[in-house]
Amino acid sequence: MPASVDIKQFTALEQRVDALVTQQQQLLPPLANSGKSNHKGAGPGFPPRGTSSSVPLTPEALPSTPDLSLPGYQDVLAPDNGIAVSDRPSAQVATRILDIIQRYGHNAASSEEAWPGKIKFMPLVEAYVSKHEPVQMVLPAFPFKSPNRKDKTLGSLPDLGEELALMHLNGLCESITEVYEHGAKVVITSDGLVYNGIDDSEVWDYSTAIRDIIRAKDLHHVSALRIVDLLGHSNTENLSKEEYLTHAGSYRRELVAKYTPAGFSALEAVRSDKDTGMTYRGYIKSLTKDLMYSPLAKQIQDQQNPNQQNPKKRYEDAIENLAYQMISRGKAFAAAIEAKCNNFVRLSIHPSTGQAKLSIPLIPPPKGAHQMTPWHSSVAVGVDGSFRTVYAEDVRDTHDLIYRNGRPYHFREKSELYDFGPMEVEFEHLYPCGLVIRPVVESGERPSFRALDSKKLRKLTEHQSPVVLRGFADTTDREQFVAKAYELGEVLPWWFGIVEEVKDAKRSDKQGNNVTSSEAMPMHFDGMFKFVARTDDEGNELKDGQGNVIKDQKPPKFQYFTSVATAPKGTGYTLFAASRLFFEYMPAPYTVERLEAVKWRVDNDGYWDAKIKDQPLVVRHHKTNAPCVRWHEPWPASKTKFSTCVVTIENDSQDIVQLVDQLIYDRRVCLRFTWEQGDILLSDNTAMLHTRTAFTGDSDRELWRIHLD
Repeated sequence: MPASVDIKQFTALEQRVDALVTQQQQLLPPLANSGKSNHKGAGPGFPPRGTSSSVPLTPEALPSTPDLSLPGYQDVLAPDNGIAVSDRPSAQVATRILDIIQRYGHNAASSEEAWPGKIKFMPLVEAYVSKHEPVQMVLPAFPFKSPNRKDKTLGSLPDLGEELALMHLNGLCESITEVYEHGAKVVITSDGLVYNGIDDSEVWDYSTAIRDIIRAKDLHHVSALRIVDLLGHSNTENLSKEEYLTHAGSYRRELVAKYTPAGFSALEAVRSDKDTGMTYRGYIKSLTKDLMYSPLAKQIQDQQNPNQQNPKKRYEDAIENLAYQMISRGKAFAAAIEAKCNNFVRLSIHPSTGQAKLSIPLIPPPKGAHQMTPWHSSVAVGVDGSFRTVYAEDVRDTHDLIYRNGRPYHFREKSELYDFGPMEVEFEHLYPCGLVIRPVVESGERPSFRALDSKKLRKLTEHQSPVVLRGFADTTDREQFVAKAYELGEVLPWWFGIVEEVKDAKRSDKQGNNVTSSEAMPMHFDGMFKFVARTDDEGNELKDGQGNVIKDQKPPKFQYFTSVATAPKGTGYTLFAASRLFFEYMPAPYTVERLEAVKWRVDNDGYWDAKIKDQPLVVRHHKTNAPCVRWHEPWPASKTKFSTCVVTIENDSQDIVQLVDQLIYDRRVCLRFTWEQGDILLSDNTAMLHTRTAFTGDSDRELWRIHLD
């Protein structure tokens, strides 16, 4: 026993647990069958409840059981639940919070249908609002990586999949903060220790790495608990790995003895409870593949059984028995969560009916695709920047394996766009969109950004905007910056010249331009108010019947920035909303076809003083033909001392204004980008909308911008 462990304390704990186990076993008869059952998984060899298994058990999913002011509209992204909402302010806020939570959900029924659990959680959420406290949510998740590292996962530690999942959960909480100042928190309860068989040391390392990601990514709304926390032991925040491994077996036994409901039958629960049945089937599916190369599979393959010669059938029976064990232990785990996290909104990565919890995909799959957790899969990044959970075996031939810090981290679709010749670079994929390119410099001078292939940068920008060049030399050299612009495309000048210096001009009059201020800006595309004269083949301006010059709107295809100076931390973000993600998360009954027919008008006063009608809400991308949103967010005088903007839908419901304004700020759609001094950024002005949050008026924040075609 390690020297740092108190032997007397350990012995007392063991005696306490053994007594609880004895009491539990007297109350609950074993689940082992005395005869043959016609229910799958109840055959001979099903271990009694409370016994341990030496087989690795790994759940596919776990046991059932404001610097930006968003528009103050009713949430049109969440389905109508048919729930009468009280006029109480706290009830109104609670409804908006639950609507946001529901957006992230996916129950066994369509995610576009009503969430039955909303009625259950309404009083809980309203109670938090009434007390001005953060809304608490709990999610059993992140146990350990699947042991099948040949076909499914890349290793035993978290990778890009866990990073994306944690940022997704933090984004849910940040979205709530935008409608409720006290915000929300998600508590992750890891059940890795519940299913002994996976080495306890591996469970500790995985859960510790999860906490490291939370800290490194500043995910302030997410925290994690271990089983020892649920059991109510003291001083768990200072628990060492040595102590954890010494007491792991005791924690397991205490959990089962203390929290397994009297008379609980896994067999009966699977038969009678829909959520438990779905969880059981998920276990069967995951265990079958997880344990394919495990000692269990080898033992069954080598076993000679005269009564059952078919190894495949023996393996299936063993998997089903293990699934029942997981249901039993999971029930105890769920009861422990309920005791520790009473009145929390219950999230789950299991499929469910939505009555008692909300099923939430951690890395949302494409519509109709199978939902997988990051610990049971690998992440494949597409050329378009999309993230998919996949089995490693399915993409090894079509994707490159990407390493980070010396270990495999994710797959990336093969493409020559990532090959920058003799210059060695590395790529970081941002959530929910965007790409950072850095030079790999072991010693010596940093390479100039001018050496990067401009055609490849342009193509990457068309697929994965925004593309950021970080850590290169010469990025704030004005002459080099302008010269690179001419390599990237046709430079489009404005009346003031080629380079716009985006910084606070210290004006406060109505005719000032909010672009050159410290104010927040509306979401928009560049070139909304830029019109050029239409000409004939000889360059002569064309006129209409009244003799007026015919002018056409001419938005640039690309924005090209460099960061000369940054704003104070936490201010001056640039936000980018991706049309690809907008349409991925757009709710029914809205469709691309419907929105393509929509026309809108804008009435703008102040600097632009423009009235523009017949604007298409959706245009097709000039290269990919993907649908892209064209929009200028309504901007009232309460938000600005400069130009205001009124938007009207001309040929469809005005609710579309609410739909667009809510979805473009959805954190599954919109990147909050923090500038670093010297960053070069390219953005596709057709595929992306963008805006800026406010920054302090005395800040030296300065960007240079050039428009390209």
